[in-house]
Parts: sequence; structure tokens; C-alpha cells
Amino acid sequence: MSDASRAKSSEPKDLEWGRELTDLTAAQIETFLAFRGYVNPNGRFWFIGMEEGGKSTIENLRIRAEKFDRLEDLERSHRNFNSHDMNKLTTSTWGLMLSIVGRMSSQPNWWSTDVRRAYQSTKLGRLNGETYLTEVRPLPKKGINDWPYGDFFDSPEDYFERIFPDQLMSIRSDYGSANPKPQFVFCYGKSYWDRHRQVFELIDFESTLDGSIQWGRNETTVFLLTNFFDYSRMGFTENFVDRLREFALSKSPK
Repeated sequence: MSDASRAKSSEPKDLEWGRELTDLTAAQIETFLAFRGYVNPNGRFWFIGMEEGGKSTIENLRIRAEKFDRLEDLERSHRNFNSHDMNKLTTSTWGLMLSIVGRMSSQPNWWSTDVRRAYQSTKLGRLNGETYLTEVRPLPKKGINDWPYGDFFDSPEDYFERIFPDQLMSIRSDYGSANPKPQFVFCYGKSYWDRHRQVFELIDFESTLDGSIQWGRNETTVFLLTNFFDYSRMGFTENFVDRLREFALSKSPK
């Protein structure tokens, strides 16, 4: 087998069918690159992740390009996807957001699946709600190793270096214009801590909770860098969320 054939056979499968993405126009690509997250930037809680989750099929991307605004209501926008049901807990990422918000707000039975499901279906990322969900990288992918965008960017590294400056400035701008400012900003995904610190470069971060998080604050907000939101692999037990809550509230300037 030639080197070229070997390289092609080892490419991720999604890169092959991802070539269909050339069906998207430049304007559509710019639209979903400009997507910033799910309202509300004026909410009490911000959650900043690594990248938007979701299928990166041509059908799903076209929906995002044609029907998503810069800021979207989570429940309303996800009605566009037949596979999404906001009455069900679909991801551990959202589930942990709900657990954290529930515990921070002293919600009874905050660890309960039913309580989390009810919050997700009615309040998470909603217009005039208390949460804002945004990402360092805007393009949706099924997983961290999925790469269907080879038609538009030379590599994942090329994509990231080209879009990160705009993302950085947009997140900073959203924070600067938020009124009131969020009380808590959770940046999750340890491999992206350096990028998160770049976004909030004026904040001095230090390690705490046995090195599991880093934190900093200004006169209005506590910033917390955590592991990726996953129950089974990242240590987000009921006890840890309780400890996280106690620590965050003890450092809050409000």
C-alpha cells in the first residue's frame, strides 16, 4: 500500500462524507461561525465549554446556518432537530450544568434526575433566564476526534487558530456588555484552561479543591476552571458539586 493510500485509509470516516459540506455557501458558513451561544448573557450563571456538541451532518449544519441567530433560545432552536427532546436528559454536560445551578440556588432534590429534566426543558439557556451557554469553538462536532471540516480548514489546528481570536473577543464583549454581570462563570474542559485564561486575561487564577479546579474573581464575578462536565470520568459526584458550591459561594463578592 502506498503512503498516500495508507493515509487516506486511516482518515476518520467523517472526513470522507464531510466533503459534502461544500454544498454550503460562504454566507452560510459565516453564519454558523458567528453563532455565540444560548441566552442569556445577563444571567447569573455562565458556562463556557470547548465546542458545540451535535451532529455535523450537512442537514444539521444547514439548519444552523438558516435558522439560528447569533444568540439562541436553547429549547426553541433545538425543536429544529428531530432527534432532540428537551424533556429528556440528553447529555452529561447539560446534566451537570443543571446540578450545579440547582445546588447553587439551594434547589430541593437538586441531584434528582426529575428535577434536572424539568429545569432543562423549561429554563436552561432560555430567553430572560439565568444561564448563558457558549463555547470556545463554535462548529458542532459529535466528539473531540470528529473532524468533518476538511473542506474549509487545513486542519483542526488551522481552524482553531483562525477562529479563536474572534471567539475570544466575542466572549469578552459579551461579558463586558452584560448587565448585570454573571455571578459565576464556569469554564469546563481542562485541556482548554489556557484558552479560558486568555479570554479572562485580567483575572489571576489559582488552584484549589485538591487541584481539581482553578479560580479567580473580580469585583462582580467568580471564575471557575473545571474538568469537562462528565459524571463518570471527571469526578463530578454529588459530594464534589456540593464542595464546589460551598467554595464558589464563599468567594462570591455578591
